[in-house]
Amino acid sequence: MKKKLVVTGSLLAGLLILLAWWAYEQWLTPYSLPELEEGTSWSAFRLDFTEERVSYLKLQAAEGQKLLPPNLPIEDEDEADVAYMYGVRSGDLAYLQAAVAFRPSHLGYSSALRQTMIASGQYEELIAFLRNVEQKSSTQHVQEIQLQLALAHVDQLQEPSLGTASLGQLSYQSIEAASAMLEQHPHDWMGHFLRGINNLYWPVGLQRIEKSIQDLSYCVAVARRHADQELVLWPLAYTALGDALIKGGSVKEGFAVWKEGEAAYPDHVPLQERMKAGLGQAEELVGDVRGMEQFQRPSPELTDITIIWKQLAEGEQL
Repeated sequence: MKKKLVVTGSLLAGLLILLAWWAYEQWLTPYSLPELEEGTSWSAFRLDFTEERVSYLKLQAAEGQKLLPPNLPIEDEDEADVAYMYGVRSGDLAYLQAAVAFRPSHLGYSSALRQTMIASGQYEELIAFLRNVEQKSSTQHVQEIQLQLALAHVDQLQEPSLGTASLGQLSYQSIEAASAMLEQHPHDWMGHFLRGINNLYWPVGLQRIEKSIQDLSYCVAVARRHADQELVLWPLAYTALGDALIKGGSVKEGFAVWKEGEAAYPDHVPLQERMKAGLGQAEELVGDVRGMEQFQRPSPELTDITIIWKQLAEGEQL
């Protein structure tokens, strides 16, 4: 009996070692990224924010007007827009939640809900609601909810009471949500950017920076090919990739990416600041902003994706 227990214990110990080795290999294994081919269509990157822009323009046009709450449940897209506008104006979560449940694919609705709930510290309630919508949604609408889940986990990182282990756990949950997006749509630009940004804030010693460089390189490659789109996301990608390269020890290469980005987007303040710092202070700047040996909390505005359709709507009127 004693011999049997020893053998069983040895087998379990061996299995644990094997699992630990497998987990470590998975941790270090580079991501499998799609090829960015000449025939890859713009739609593959999932960067069409027409619906969000139109709803935002309606919200702007209604400024100063008295809005009446729509009847719930919502029955059509016009009512969904009214619920969104009323929810933003009043802060009434019931209307924002109704809009999101009716149109899970509308990032304007879900972003307004996320920002409102995060502002009042309702992290867990938000994630529970999003997961419930995700379960009830058809496959084609799950992507946008996964994006909001990934962003919500990053929002949670701002909680000052969290220790390093909790920060890492939340960031990894955000990475997993972004990876789930990419399993459905391998070219999804936001999925690559979110995963790359998350890995950028991990301590260098935990060996996540190469994964960050992978995803952010993909993002910049798309930005170069589609510079004519003039999205606010493009200079953010140049900034982040340069930071990642420098954090990974490739200072000259990172500075060259900053320089290229600043030449293309001279009005982007973070790139201006990095060029002003120069090659000599590049590592110090990245350490201050992204962290080096410690887990760094990202800046709160990182998750504000409403800047995308606000920029697209700039100067427009309905």
